[in-house]
Amino acid sequence: MREVFSSYHLKRNARKNLAICLGAVGFASAVLVAGVVRGIILPAVLGAVALVSSGFIVTKHGRMYATYQCGMRGEYVLRNGLRSLGLNDEHTAYYNLPVNGNDMVSDIDCVLVGPFGLFVFEAKHHRGLIFHRNGIWAQIKAGRRGSPYAGHLGDPSAQLSRNIRYLKARLERADLKTPWIQGAIVFTNPQAVLDIDGFRRIKAITAKNLHQIISTRRTLSPEQTHLINACLSTSQK
Repeated sequence: MREVFSSYHLKRNARKNLAICLGAVGFASAVLVAGVVRGIILPAVLGAVALVSSGFIVTKHGRMYATYQCGMRGEYVLRNGLRSLGLNDEHTAYYNLPVNGNDMVSDIDCVLVGPFGLFVFEAKHHRGLIFHRNGIWAQIKAGRRGSPYAGHLGDPSAQLSRNIRYLKARLERADLKTPWIQGAIVFTNPQAVLDIDGFRRIKAITAKNLHQIISTRRTLSPEQTHLINACLSTSQK
């Protein structure tokens, strides 16, 4: 299986938020230390105020950094899961394919193109019980003392559907006949337990069950695969 890394959206944002945290703490600490060493009250007070303010900055951007790091771990597990399938070089996996729209920059975690079809994967590294019924998503996690509490999951099926629509529109703009696009939400955390029902056109699986999504039946011709690859390869990092 060939691999193409189209962008570094998660890594770039993780580094950005980490830099903001370190910069805020570093600046506040420098002002505080300078004031204390020189025995000047005003800089010392300003440094203390800046240090408190940096705490709010670190709380916000530290949480964002942790979210991006979690996303990167999920994508890493997804890559290893696809590699373990033993797909040959007729298949190409595009990771972090950029999606630009509504003044936002995001990406598709993985698009897999090959003789077995066209696939869009959305990796989620959430742990605990993942529940879905009638369009409602829920995540239940266990606290340190074993007490359950609700986590924040959002709507990964809506995100996946948007990405599929984007990919379809991109292929249509290139005047390509769009084949069936199989979408799958891949829960990559080994501590995730799925209780999911109600999907018809997309799938929700764990990383160890990727083989259930990709059959060995050829659905794309070499010409179709070549044209789709040519379209997706125009992505810039």
